[in-house]
Amino acid sequence: MLVFWIIAFLLLLAVLALILPALVRPKVNENVDVNTEKRTIFNQQFAELAQDKSNGVLDAEQYEVAKGELERRILEEIGDVQHASVVTAPDRSLALVLLLVIPLLAASLYYKLGNPDSVIIPAASSNSFASKSMTGHSNMMSDLEPLLAPLQSKLENNPEDGEGWALLARSYVELGQHAKSISAYAHATKIITDDPQLLADYADALAVVNAGQLAGEPEALVNQALKLDPQHVKALMLAATAAFDRKDYKQAIGYWERAQQALPIGSEVLSDVQASLHEAHVLLGDKAVKPQVKPAVTQSIAQPVSKPAGISGTVSISPKLAQHLDPSVTVFIYARATQGPSMPLAILRTTVGNLPYAYHLDDSTALTPNHKLSLADKVVVVARASMAGDAKQQTGDLQGITQAIQPYGQKIDVEINALIP
Repeated sequence: MLVFWIIAFLLLLAVLALILPALVRPKVNENVDVNTEKRTIFNQQFAELAQDKSNGVLDAEQYEVAKGELERRILEEIGDVQHASVVTAPDRSLALVLLLVIPLLAASLYYKLGNPDSVIIPAASSNSFASKSMTGHSNMMSDLEPLLAPLQSKLENNPEDGEGWALLARSYVELGQHAKSISAYAHATKIITDDPQLLADYADALAVVNAGQLAGEPEALVNQALKLDPQHVKALMLAATAAFDRKDYKQAIGYWERAQQALPIGSEVLSDVQASLHEAHVLLGDKAVKPQVKPAVTQSIAQPVSKPAGISGTVSISPKLAQHLDPSVTVFIYARATQGPSMPLAILRTTVGNLPYAYHLDDSTALTPNHKLSLADKVVVVARASMAGDAKQQTGDLQGITQAIQPYGQKIDVEINALIP
């Protein structure tokens, strides 16, 4: 604490040392020769006359007449010059005001905009890293919020943009504003009717707004999602929770067992599912039956090790197309699922001038945490040069697209070689 105040005091002294001497020191104003510029002009005119005479433009008589005229003008326009110095009194009153105002203003701004409590808070504790992480997340969310109003306005003008409504809804969920997400989810699901993830997310948001209750519309959405994908993990877990809440433990067990089988080995969610299964078995009175546990898979050295979701490669552009493009044209590189909505799972941005460009797409480049590369079975990679700089595809854009691939450790190159009609 003492070190902080010493440093602050020294910084204030440094600022005052720069400002105050200029105010307390007497000022000297010097009158300079105002005819210097005129003399320069007349000298140039004399030189031009001499040049004209040597070039034959003026004869001797004309030269003498012009020279005499210039000499007459010099005598009329340029007189004697006297240099004088005027000494003014120092502005000590202003210096005194600043001496008082600057420290008071600095202190008041610090207490208004800074964090005075941090001066007395002990140095980093065991929770400091978590606190910094939460602060960083909060800052990221505060950066996201101002972008939602323009997106909402754009969607009101283009209400058939299902992917835009889905993005808006998930963004509100990330901000913890579940009530605002409901309307956006309703718009999105009316337009996109074949996406189980979107339906499950909508049901989850409704449940949060309804104090955790899944009965009614949320459960209907979950059942709709399971019709589209009977092995959708989030929908299965929501369905199990709904059955558990109404004390239908047998049905809850069935859903949780299906979710357990669909989850990958080593999933963080697996232990929660197994705990829920055990509780449901106990409440059902079937204490002798143990919850099914997916058998561990032993890996030999020869077996491949699973890789995290990620796609790499190089994006290039056909030379024939490149020669007609401005290097500043924006290029979007993204992966989207082959089934469901075409909203990007991961996206990067560069320019034509940077091509060929080595890209890498993974979950860190996802637009939202609930819609990312690791959740997709198969994807295509798209590279698109946008003439308008807009992420939405438009007529006149140039594009390249790959075949469908699994998004796990794949390497695939993309060439922009087609015009979007």
